[in-house]
Amino acid sequence: MKKIFKFTAVLLLTLSVFSISGCKKEKAKKEVVGVLLRNDYEPFLNAYRKGVEAFAKKNDISVEVYSANNDAAIQIDQLKTLLLNGVKNFVIIAYNTDLTEQMTKIIHSQGGAAAFSNVIPSVEALKTGENFFYASSPETDAGKYQAQMIDSYFKKNSGKLDGKNLRVLYFNGEYGHPAQIYRKVGVMEELSRLGYKVNVLGEFGANWDRASARQYLDLWIDGKNPSFDVIIAQNDEMALGAVDSLLNHNMVDNPSNPTMDSDGDGTALAVPVLGVDATDGGKESLSKKQMFGTVLQDVNAQAATALELVWQCIKEGNAKDYTTQGGISAAKETSKEAPLTDRKVIGQCFIVPFVPVTK
Repeated sequence: MKKIFKFTAVLLLTLSVFSISGCKKEKAKKEVVGVLLRNDYEPFLNAYRKGVEAFAKKNDISVEVYSANNDAAIQIDQLKTLLLNGVKNFVIIAYNTDLTEQMTKIIHSQGGAAAFSNVIPSVEALKTGENFFYASSPETDAGKYQAQMIDSYFKKNSGKLDGKNLRVLYFNGEYGHPAQIYRKVGVMEELSRLGYKVNVLGEFGANWDRASARQYLDLWIDGKNPSFDVIIAQNDEMALGAVDSLLNHNMVDNPSNPTMDSDGDGTALAVPVLGVDATDGGKESLSKKQMFGTVLQDVNAQAATALELVWQCIKEGNAKDYTTQGGISAAKETSKEAPLTDRKVIGQCFIVPFVPVTK
């Protein structure tokens, strides 16, 4: 009887351990990362969604993706609903910066983690806990690279400019968006540092949209028709809208062949046009020698970095001193661009660099 009892006890213990480990394995398989996007129809945000999904598939991570359609209340409702359904870890492109502290406090109350991209989280949002991150690209760098490309263009084509007096048409994205604020700061500060006296002849709020940019420039050229030296747009879509308008007004080297760079300055248009994002449309325009330059915002690297940081927290409890598969690690120095302005949170900021593109 004692032998039988001992065998039975061992068998039950073995089955119990197997059952517990099996439950853990099953639970791990069901862990889901919520992905909350301010919208998913803007080209960059649509590409970000695809980047998250591609990285998730490659690394066997389950994600649920939701678009708030540019509505703060909807985004908060989506967050709360996912938490009620047991999802407590998130990748987020927030509706705006003001919303991020509220979101981190809600997530922190449930013991979760989150990584923000594109729309910066506030410093206070990151201070909510060590498992909240910024995984994006410093927007001032995008503007700085635009200025450097402009400088390179006019150094090679000095006859196209009156000394260093630069007449600019400037296209803003959504006013108040961090990219709109810091990309302008970056380009204007760098142009000034390079010695240019900038005269902004026309400034437009085209809200990242190609059609709006074209309409604004059509109206401006038709109404005033003065000379200008360069067009700077805060994304490729608006730059392409400007290109459309210049083509519509035959402001090209050779109207019979709008992709011919007759004077060898690197663009077939009358003036250089610069964007940001290096989208497929932007790169195609570069190949036609219409847009002169853009700045690659590596959307796939941003998406992968954000998701990987959250997944690291799920697996290990934190992402302290972590380096991603793409070689991205936490920032070491502060800067003038939030949230890297505060030394207390720079260890939570993972910076994906911009890259200038002219061909």
